[in-house]
Amino acid sequence: MKHKIVSLLCGLLFLSACAPSQNGENPNIIRKEGDYAIVDDFNPSVNRSYHGTYLPIHQALEVGSRLVELSKQHFDVSEYSLAEGKIITLSRLAALVRRESATNPIGLNPPSGSLFPSGTGEDILDAVLVSDVLELNFMQKRGDELSLAGISIAIVLNPSQSVGLGRVNVSAERMYEYGSDMGRKLESYLRSLAGVGDVPIYITLYSLASVDAILPGGMIGEGLFLSRSGQITSLNEYWLLIPSNASNELDPLTHSVFLQLKSRLQTLLPEAIGVFAKARVVNQRIDTMIIEVNSNVKTYTELLALTQIVLNEVNDFEERRMDIKIHIKNLNSTLVLIEKKANDDEFTIIYLN
Repeated sequence: MKHKIVSLLCGLLFLSACAPSQNGENPNIIRKEGDYAIVDDFNPSVNRSYHGTYLPIHQALEVGSRLVELSKQHFDVSEYSLAEGKIITLSRLAALVRRESATNPIGLNPPSGSLFPSGTGEDILDAVLVSDVLELNFMQKRGDELSLAGISIAIVLNPSQSVGLGRVNVSAERMYEYGSDMGRKLESYLRSLAGVGDVPIYITLYSLASVDAILPGGMIGEGLFLSRSGQITSLNEYWLLIPSNASNELDPLTHSVFLQLKSRLQTLLPEAIGVFAKARVVNQRIDTMIIEVNSNVKTYTELLALTQIVLNEVNDFEERRMDIKIHIKNLNSTLVLIEKKANDDEFTIIYLN
């Protein structure tokens, strides 16, 4: 396989390559092919501070990126522009993440004093299951103005609940069941708001990992609601570490190839080289792998050798058809970025020195 080596400037242009907008709003917009064009008058969501407080950044980015990617099944990138937070105001979000009560019927968390069956044999008093609600808006030009033409929602669920001095994890089945009920409830509420009407509403359920986890969680459900009808169906997405028992059980070949890569790199320099990977699993198949190589290179030639060995070894992942991202670091400073999409023929390599 050939490898495309580009300068930092070209690499940055690759990350936001110029692609003509096909949705009629702004033909001069710069964006990567396959991405939504952001509306010209983009404003950050009024809920950004709440999101930043209650979602660690690695979780927030995973929720948002998966919501955008899954939305492409229903809202074509060539027909819609992307905005956020136009319907769920801060006061509405505050009401949604509070408990359901006589004074707050739209609350998505169980009523105060209620017992929630965890699905693992233990009931949880005053469970707080819905942590956040993220909103994307899909806009289309109607006349001279952009109008709301679709909404995507991620209901962020927290399966790790406090019980006494310890914690209990809600079972995946129970989390999906509760999230599905809240998805239908939220869709009904959104329909009652001005400006929503009968626009398509796509609702996803995202289950967080524990607060101290090094991996994000994953999407566990989705549903497209058209003309006030629709249903939530299950999704099976999660992250795992490589190498691990879980990666060996799921995909022995990828697990073995990664161990080969790790062994090869650890013999290159006198100092130890740390190599680990995390992978997103979608429907029991790895669709994205992120590899981090931590080294202690002393010369540019060593860096070139390290990069070339990495490229030679990762070629063995080619038959797996997954997105691959590689960060080569030196004492926590990133020196090289390497990326290849599943359907690309070449790696893009960016030297950051």
